[in-house]
Parts: sequence; C-alpha cells; structure tokens
Amino acid sequence: MTKASAQGGRGKYDRSQTPDQRRHERLEKLLDAATDVFAANGYSGTRVDDIVEATGMSRRTLYQLFDSVDAILTEVYERAVRISFTTLVQRIATVTDPIERIHAGIQAWLDMIAENPSAATVVFDVYRHAGPTQAAKYELNTARYSMLMLEAINAAAAAGRVGRAADEATVYVLVKGIEALCVRALHRGEHAGLPGMAPAMARLIVEAFRG
Repeated sequence: MTKASAQGGRGKYDRSQTPDQRRHERLEKLLDAATDVFAANGYSGTRVDDIVEATGMSRRTLYQLFDSVDAILTEVYERAVRISFTTLVQRIATVTDPIERIHAGIQAWLDMIAENPSAATVVFDVYRHAGPTQAAKYELNTARYSMLMLEAINAAAAAGRVGRAADEATVYVLVKGIEALCVRALHRGEHAGLPGMAPAMARLIVEAFRG
C-alpha cells in the first residue's frame, strides 16, 4: 500500500512533500531508469518512449524535466561522475599513508564500478561516443581522476616511499589502462570481479614509480 492510499486516497503522490521534493523524487526516478536504458541500448538506440516506458511516467511529466534524450544522457553522466568523484575523494581523505591512499583510491574506484555497472557503462562507454562535445567532457573528467592519482604518487615520492615523482603522461597511461580493464569487464559481464583486482592494480601503479 502506498503512503497516498493509506492516507485516504490523497492522489498519486505524497502531498506532505513540497513541490521541490516531489520534483527531485521524479528526477531521481527518471535518472535511475534512464541509466539502465542507456546502458542496455546505447545512445543511438535510446528513444524518449524507451525512457517513458522504463519510468512509468507520462511523456508530459518527462518533458517537464528534460527537453531531449541528449539532455537526459548529459544529466545521467554528470550525476554518475559527481557521485563517483565525491565518493572517491571521501574514501581517500582519511587515509594518511600515501601508499595506502593509492590502494584505497583504486579499491574505491573498482568497488563503485562493480556495484553500479549500468552507470559505469554510461560513463565509460555510452556517453563519450555520443558526439565530440561529450568526448571532450569525458576526457576532461578523466584528467580530474588522473590528477588525484598524480597527487597521491607525488605525496608518496615526497615521503620517500617511491623512487621518483609522477609525471602526467605516465599517470594518464595508467588511468587509461585501468579504465580499459573496467570496460572489458563490463562488456563481458565480469564487473563483479573488479574489486578483487584492486590490490594488483595498485601495486602496478606503485611499482611504476619505484625506480
């Protein structure tokens, strides 16, 4: 029984919520459903009707929130990146040992991908192939993740825990290599095994700067 029906048939939604709360709830429901649709169908294979069907909301309600499939994809992508980046920063913020911080960061990254395969598929695969603007934004966000790794490695170098400081090119190659591993796992349906690979990936990063 829904809350609305339990309170005497007050309508299709909980009228105790503010309009902003109801809008936020509809938005999150739409983005959750759209994430799964985009992951399954890709960008070119997704239509408004697919998202309408997945959410159970009307086209009118959907168009009150977004005016196009492109706009929905952009928000799906930006929400996923925002959540993952914030979570990653929070996970490493309390780790003081620089080597352990690298391990914690890789573990957090692979944990999130394993737990959210549809969102990861949109971020790593669907969005960046939607067009040149999307590809450019994707590369910009890749650089943000690379900077986190660069900072962690340089902290380890400053503490004498690795032999040399990081350079941007090497860090970028390492990030893209781990990304490729994740995309392969997603394509093969093997994403659940990614967290178990985190220790080896972290060791690979640390060893790249030992000499």
